[in-house]
Formats: sequence, C-alpha cells, structure tokens
Amino acid sequence: MTTTSETVDDLITSGTFETTPDGLTLSDEFRATVSERRARIADGRDDALDELPAALRTADVDPELLATYEALREREPGLSSTQAIVTSVLIDSSAPGSPPVSGVPEGFLPVHGGDAVRLVRLCDRCVVYVWRDDCPPCDAVRSTLSDVFGEDPPGKVLALAVYGPDCAARLQEAYDVVAGPTTLFTLDGRVDSRFVGVADEETVGREIRTLQERSSSR
Repeated sequence: MTTTSETVDDLITSGTFETTPDGLTLSDEFRATVSERRARIADGRDDALDELPAALRTADVDPELLATYEALREREPGLSSTQAIVTSVLIDSSAPGSPPVSGVPEGFLPVHGGDAVRLVRLCDRCVVYVWRDDCPPCDAVRSTLSDVFGEDPPGKVLALAVYGPDCAARLQEAYDVVAGPTTLFTLDGRVDSRFVGVADEETVGREIRTLQERSSSR
C-alpha cells in the first residue's frame, strides 16, 4: 500500500505540488488544470463525470472537489481512486493549519474533523480513531492500532485519526461521538460498528476483517 508521504513525494516530482520556504503549495500549472476542469463541469462539457466513483456522482458534491479529483487523475494516473479522493479533500480543505499528530497511530492519516466527515462519506470503508491528550486509554488504543496498521496495513480500509477536542460538536452531531478514545468502523458513509474505550488487537483485527468482507453498495 502506498503511504501518504510516498503519494506526496510523487506529486512533488510530477509538479502537482511545489516546495516553497513556507512549505508545500499547489503549482500554478495544476491550479490552471483545476480551473479548466471546473469550467468544463460548470458548462456541462465534462464527459469524464461519467467515469467518477459512485460516491462522487451525487448532487451535493462540491464542483471544486470534483475538478480537483479529475485534475489529479489526469495528471497522476497511478493514483488509485481512494488516493485521489483523499488528496482532493485535503487540497480542498477549509480547515486552517495541520491537525495534531502526537496521538496518531502508525498507518493513520491525521485529519481535521470536517475532512474526516467528508472522507467517510466518499470512501467505502474507513476506520476513524478519535483521541485526546493526557488519556491513558487513548495511548493503549494508539498502540493497538499501530500494531494492526503499522507495517502491513489492512487493505480496502482508509485509516483516519481525529483530535476530538478540536471538533467535539461536529463529531457528536455526525457520529454521536462523546468521548475519546472512540474507534469507528464505517461502511458506505455510515457507522457500521464502534468501540468506546480500549479494545485488544484481536478484537480490532476481527472487526476490520468483518468490514473488509462486507459488500459495499456503491
């Protein structure tokens, strides 16, 4: 499985991103490609819309996200649809700054709460780990999830980590999460099962295998 850092490295090499003294930014060339795609979508001239993953072929998907996704797939044919969706959501994110990472398990992508909600809606299968600081149970869950997702992560599952205190109201509204640690297992945008508190590696592994075996309706 390609890691997030490897994907970013590839995007820098291809010229989608460029490095500046302030960090990574989108290249002018890629921005122009997104603008062209956005115009085609607005004018109804984009035949590629028929080839979108089912989750993106809905009326409430942001045209900017669609344009970014299509531009990525055009420039980076080696990206999987999931990698392109994840990258597009992060590019299109309105959340300022980077999410906290100190409590993120190995193999998990740290995201802001709003981005997690969007990715769960767009991706077939996700594991969402909600954590907080100064929390021994969170440390135990982080260790367990790192063992499961670290060296040989399960296939077909997107692993996301969210710092709960930054988006407590959003998480409660979207998924009825009221405490950390909470681990959500989602299918087709809905919570399929959850653990509140500590779960051992065998239990987590069994839940992931069940999620992998469940059929997606998309």
